[in-house]
Amino acid sequence: MSFDTPRRKSYHGEVNPTRWAVAIPSKRAIPEQEHQTAICRCLQRLGHPNVPVQDGETAGYEADVLLLLVSLGFFPEYCRRLRSCGSRRPITVAWLMDPLPPENLPLEAEAAGLKASRWGERFHLHQSAAAMPRWKKIYTLLRLREWLCRQCSTPGYRKASRLIKRAGGGDFAWQQVREVMTNWRMILEADHEGWVDHFAVSTNQRRRFLAGRGIYSAFIPMGAHDGMGRNLGRLRDIPVGFLGAIRHGRRVPMLKQLRERLKEKGIPLDQRVGRCYGEQRCEWLNRTRILVSLHRSPWNHAWIRFLIAAKCGTLVVSEPMNDEHPMVAGVHYVAATADEMPEVIAKLLDDPAKIRQVTSAAADLCQHELTLLRATEKLIALSENANSEGPARS
Repeated sequence: MSFDTPRRKSYHGEVNPTRWAVAIPSKRAIPEQEHQTAICRCLQRLGHPNVPVQDGETAGYEADVLLLLVSLGFFPEYCRRLRSCGSRRPITVAWLMDPLPPENLPLEAEAAGLKASRWGERFHLHQSAAAMPRWKKIYTLLRLREWLCRQCSTPGYRKASRLIKRAGGGDFAWQQVREVMTNWRMILEADHEGWVDHFAVSTNQRRRFLAGRGIYSAFIPMGAHDGMGRNLGRLRDIPVGFLGAIRHGRRVPMLKQLRERLKEKGIPLDQRVGRCYGEQRCEWLNRTRILVSLHRSPWNHAWIRFLIAAKCGTLVVSEPMNDEHPMVAGVHYVAATADEMPEVIAKLLDDPAKIRQVTSAAADLCQHELTLLRATEKLIALSENANSEGPARS
């Protein structure tokens, strides 16, 4: 089907259901593929034909609605081609789940970061490396171009990082500025060029950041789905766990200190790194009583980890957050500063009733209210409403 072909009508004259394409950078990206598969199932359940695609696949342009997941930075090929499609393109919805800069981002830091992020264009890094076959990476000297781009852009990102910290942006690794600025530049350009019809964000911090720059976005938090896991009723022989690999940033010394202080209390901390997804992750979480959450940066909160833990019946102890969300501290998880965590964790391990109370509330929320099906319904409503609640988009 081409975009200028009119929508076919059924025998009764009703317009056929909207056809969706759900995009991730590459079908080899396991975390994103989990969400993609679950969203496709929700769309099917709601009566919308759909197809999973990766960056640049033709089926994405042939759909009525193209949903770009996580970050626009994941889709250099779609971004490049959608710019030139004009009206002959699908309704494009970007559901942003990756970090954006802090709300108090200084103008000088923003300018330095955006300038550094443009080096990717100069080295023609406009195709997703995740979706590129190995032979093409070698033939086009992709890794060399990526290395040169990093060398040229690093000074700008370091400067932006210093300026953010000076303005009270908190403790974080400068490498994180690379991620947020690339994401922000592509959002800024997409909004200016008008080829993204609707922005949705998974946290209120991102909504506030975009609103402060005149960009409307709908707050649609990520919802829980069965692919995130389930409570197997196993013996929880791991008292405390941390999920994820850490190479740099504020979490490195924090996790080291937490491990040492818990060890003094006779409580081991099990860190699971690497490719821990699907059933392997579900099994590990079902053995874990408490999952620790430490923020990569002070302004960014990873709620998906909370959903996965809730589905598996694991209690989350997290650093405090100032982000409005369906999950509430003291009800669906326990909040504690890094200094408070060892004492709080020790008390919780001695209070199984409290753990059951909080995990039950979190599981109930993720079973009835905070679900991916409800989030998908909101995405459908957003795509069908030309004006949303913000300015009309062409």
